[in-house]
Amino acid sequence: MASAAAPAPASEHLSAAQKLAQEHAEHTAEGHHVTVEDVVDEDLTPHHGDIEASNTPALSEKASGKQKETSPAATALDTQSRELFPDLGGPKSQATTKTVPKWNVLADKTNGQAQNGTSRAATPSSGAATPTGNPAVPSVSLPGRKNVETIALRPQHMKPREQLRRPLPDIIKDINRTSRANISIASTSNGITFEATGPQDAAQRALKELVNQIGTPQTIQVPIPQSARAHIIGKQGSTIKSLQEKTGARIEVPKDEKNGPHADELDDDVYINVKIEGNTISAALAKQEIERIVGERAAKVNAKVRGIPAEFYPFIARSRDDLLSRPGVASGTQMRVPPHHMWSSQATTPAPASGQRPVFQPAAEHHIQLEGERPAVLALKAEIERRAAELREQLLLQQLEIQRGRHQFIIGNSEPALSADEFFQQTGCAILLPTDEDDDAITIIGPADQIAEGLEKAEQLAMSMQMNNVDHLKWTNKMAPGRGAEHSKYVTRYLQQRKEIERLERQYHARINTPFSGNGALPWELYIPQGQKLAAASSDIRGLFESHPPSRMSTLRDVNPFFYPYVQNEIRPHVRENYGVNLVVPESSDPGSPILLVYEAPGPVGSDYEIPRAAPSQEDVRKFQQGLRDAEKHIMELLSQQEEITSETVEVPLKFHDRLKKFIIKEQDKRPRNQTRVRVTQLGANVTLRGPSSAVQNLAEKVKAFVEQEKADEKERDFTLEFDFPQQFANHLIGKGGSNIRELRDKFDVDIQVENGKVQLKGPKAKAASARSHIESLGKNWADETTKTLTVEPKFHRELIGAQGSEINKLQNRYKVLIFFPRAEKSGKDDDANADAASDAGKARRQQAPNQVIIRGPSRGVSEAYDELHELVNWLKTNSYTETVTVQRKQLPSLIGQGGTAMEALRQQTETKIDIPNDRDSSESTVEIQIKGKKDNVLKAKKILQEKKAAFDDTVTKTIDVDRKYHRALIGAQGANLRNMIVEAGGSDEPRERARIIQFPKQEADGNTIKLEGRSEVVDKLIQRIQEFVAHRESQVTTTVDVPTEKHRSLIGRGGDAKRQLESQFNVSIDIPRQGSGETAVKITGQEADVEKAKEHIVNSTKEKPAETIMVPRSLHQSISNGGLFFRRLRNDFQVTVDHAGQTPPPKPTAAPRANGGALPLITDDDEATADVHSWHIVENTSADEEGDIPWVLKGSPENIEKAKEAITTSLEQAKDSVTGFLVLPDPKTYRHVIGQGGSKVNSIRKQSGCKINVPRDQGEAIEVIGTKEGVEKAKDLILAAVRDGVNGSRARE
Repeated sequence: MASAAAPAPASEHLSAAQKLAQEHAEHTAEGHHVTVEDVVDEDLTPHHGDIEASNTPALSEKASGKQKETSPAATALDTQSRELFPDLGGPKSQATTKTVPKWNVLADKTNGQAQNGTSRAATPSSGAATPTGNPAVPSVSLPGRKNVETIALRPQHMKPREQLRRPLPDIIKDINRTSRANISIASTSNGITFEATGPQDAAQRALKELVNQIGTPQTIQVPIPQSARAHIIGKQGSTIKSLQEKTGARIEVPKDEKNGPHADELDDDVYINVKIEGNTISAALAKQEIERIVGERAAKVNAKVRGIPAEFYPFIARSRDDLLSRPGVASGTQMRVPPHHMWSSQATTPAPASGQRPVFQPAAEHHIQLEGERPAVLALKAEIERRAAELREQLLLQQLEIQRGRHQFIIGNSEPALSADEFFQQTGCAILLPTDEDDDAITIIGPADQIAEGLEKAEQLAMSMQMNNVDHLKWTNKMAPGRGAEHSKYVTRYLQQRKEIERLERQYHARINTPFSGNGALPWELYIPQGQKLAAASSDIRGLFESHPPSRMSTLRDVNPFFYPYVQNEIRPHVRENYGVNLVVPESSDPGSPILLVYEAPGPVGSDYEIPRAAPSQEDVRKFQQGLRDAEKHIMELLSQQEEITSETVEVPLKFHDRLKKFIIKEQDKRPRNQTRVRVTQLGANVTLRGPSSAVQNLAEKVKAFVEQEKADEKERDFTLEFDFPQQFANHLIGKGGSNIRELRDKFDVDIQVENGKVQLKGPKAKAASARSHIESLGKNWADETTKTLTVEPKFHRELIGAQGSEINKLQNRYKVLIFFPRAEKSGKDDDANADAASDAGKARRQQAPNQVIIRGPSRGVSEAYDELHELVNWLKTNSYTETVTVQRKQLPSLIGQGGTAMEALRQQTETKIDIPNDRDSSESTVEIQIKGKKDNVLKAKKILQEKKAAFDDTVTKTIDVDRKYHRALIGAQGANLRNMIVEAGGSDEPRERARIIQFPKQEADGNTIKLEGRSEVVDKLIQRIQEFVAHRESQVTTTVDVPTEKHRSLIGRGGDAKRQLESQFNVSIDIPRQGSGETAVKITGQEADVEKAKEHIVNSTKEKPAETIMVPRSLHQSISNGGLFFRRLRNDFQVTVDHAGQTPPPKPTAAPRANGGALPLITDDDEATADVHSWHIVENTSADEEGDIPWVLKGSPENIEKAKEAITTSLEQAKDSVTGFLVLPDPKTYRHVIGQGGSKVNSIRKQSGCKINVPRDQGEAIEVIGTKEGVEKAKDLILAAVRDGVNGSRARE
């Protein structure tokens, strides 16, 4: 290899090594590096050994040729070897090994940059070159017989000539003179190799001294988990001091920024950088030692990927396989992405302004979790962050206003709704439904080329159900003039409790929303599929309202909500059974409502009662009123007997709380049924009792006595009592799965151990003595053991045993006996488990006949178990008549119905058990259906099945050719048109059955043939209707009308209602361009006369409306607009839109600071004590910083504009004296009590206080209350009351 510059003539007499050193000094001083020729020094004995390829490149042909002739393999220097580096304190005489750190996060990196050019997120640039290669320290060769130590340094690891105290040759001469070793140098293309010949320890010391003088200071950064910080420092800094002494490097660990006792127990994905300063050898040794310590601490880590917006989670989950297959991500690395239901509520990215990209906010909680080897986890985390960065540039966010009642048909359990995952799979977009009751906008997140499809799919699902308002007020206003809405609310509450609304939904395949307002109930929203029995459903609902006039109901208003659980659990059953009156106690979401009394008929609460459908007679009304008066009198008498409600707090050490909870429950169970229970809450060590004064006082004394007893027992916990116990009854004492012994431990508060005929009790002396007495008594009872045998036909065994032995276990536990069934010769594993259900005592199985059941245990228990089992056998004999019906296998879907509904209805109708074999893979064309039950019922079910079989056998198959262009219209939106045709022709409404009746050719297939299969009558009618439909479509015409894009919304209407109304009114179909397309042509299709009428109507309705501008003070703008809700009200109530002539509205006032706190209950199920903890802050609405006016441009008809102006004037007057209150509750779970069902509670509070109330999406933030000072204070009190009552109601239900 030629050098970059020829040496000077004056240097001809220098040796080869001196020439190389001179050239190195000259060119380093010039500021650049040169390529040096490898020359063999004839004056030096050639060394034997190759430099490791990982650190030095190949030699020149001349040098390498000579090396190949003479050199055996060289070994690498072990930097931990005492023989090689005695001053480093390594172990003695160990074989040289290559140390590979377990957490080698800096391998093959320089200046904090990976080889592929991507930055290391956890490690900032060190500002200096980091030595690379494998092993981490410079390589050293140890020739076999010649004691030669070798080290290779790259130019960047050596000081420039001007920084050396003396020239390099002179430094080497000085070291050679003062040591027993001789150092020589050789050059490679990447640096210079230094060889030290001589005794091993002398050679190593000589090389170290050389590196100290010529080596450049190295500064490297080693990223370590923050949780490993304490391990690097050691106790009082012992470890880090030892590392510095051992390596000669300076190690600096950053200060701990987290205070507290758990500062060293941080997440593994939080990193800090350890700074190392030293020369090439010392820095590499220190890095290696630190990575060894970290590697020994843990090989696997769990990490959270913070900073990722929750909206990205579905897209990252879809890329799971790709991310896990990236380089550096080892097999076995796991990635867990939170599912939709966990993150959807914390997605807070607002809709961007037009033309701007969304600014996605990082998720506050529920982060992506990674698990695996640390290098793999770091690599995967970097890939996820890279993917998130791409998504920020790719994803868009758009919102679509859809009536809130229709959201259930987009995402949810209501047909045809999809799950969030299914929506994502079908559209490639994520979807978020609003959590605010007043917000109708759904949010779609997706790529630019897919977001339109997501919006279209959401709208398609939402509009798949026809919405009709059932105005019950026109009926109730006649029955209760002036308070029809209030009475409608009472009827609705009653029907909800009776689950009658759920029955209507099942019967008519519908969904029903029952909204409330401050005055009462609003019209019901009935969502029903196209073609369903809308008239029948409305008639059914009308019958329910008319059968419940005000004379059938009464209310109790002056009842303390504290007594609601007592009324619900104790008084309600008694009143229903004795007075025929059902009580509807307000839910926690509707605490302002009274207790409702509804007359039904005398009988137990669980008895069958059919809701009437006809208006009552005068005689019925008199009976209602008498029953209601008697029930109300009885209830008030019981409530009047209740004492004054008081509270008392007892301090209880936290260690006793678990046992205290059990004690309080037992004490509460002792109270008579006609008395209310004391409610118990806990905050720290304080336990608060609230309830009737005498009960509170009594329970408080018992709690204090309990605490004193527990303190005394603590001193005797080590007392041990041991006694003999018959070994044959040990399993009886232990019980199945240890159930008996656990019960005894809880009952006597002692530890119980049973082993080798001994029982050992450990606990307080008195309690141990009581436990011993009880256990010995049990042993005497078990000694009275007897056996009986019952003859039972094997065909009844399975039903007697029950699933997994459930039925027979009940008998065994009830009578404390063991029951043995014979083992079947060819039974499955379930049968084996059932047959052995009682044989867990470990005894040998008795020999028994196939029809024998053996009962063993105490004589009394055996006798009672025998009698009950005998009665069960007799009942089974009576109810086990069996018949079979053979049907075609392809008929099964129609017999079973969607989700098994048809077969379940038949079982309920005939009161029989019908079994269909689950052998889908069978090749048999027929199936035997087994019917079991009472003989008359079985024969009835058999007749029904045979009739369905006969109808199915009358099945024909026909085809009809229809041009493919009509197929889509023939099917209709979501199959509605086709469904109507099938039902009108006499076919089934079941989706699976409809799919069998008519089949269209697949899109990828050619042809126009439609196949129809079903009963001949149905098929013929369908063909006729299809022909009529096609003829009608062929006679249609299509025209277009230009409508400005801003007018499209008015044509569509809220949820598409306006468009559907136009189509129904003019008998046409209207196609409006997709939002954002910029197209103005609206397509109208139908009969020519109808199309012209519709066109004329659209042209007239979309003419430019007059506009009027009013000026509103900027300081009051936000107070009146109420976050846009006021504008929505103007649009919905007056059909008036508002804009600001291009001016920017003033910013919204800053909300009050968020409060922290709130207590969580520990002992009791009630959280009432936390309801009064809150933060309340009031600010003025008028902003002194905002001056001048802002234009409000009103567009609409002149009449509606005048109405809108009146509303604005009223709001302006109210806003001048209004303030804003910010209320923060400590427990986010209590916000639902403020909203109430369907927003009923918050609407009620708005009505009572006259204030505007906004409950935030991110629950835990401030509730905003806008109104007069008196109004916001009243609203605050009502909100806190709602929370308290809601908490009380939750406790009652539990």
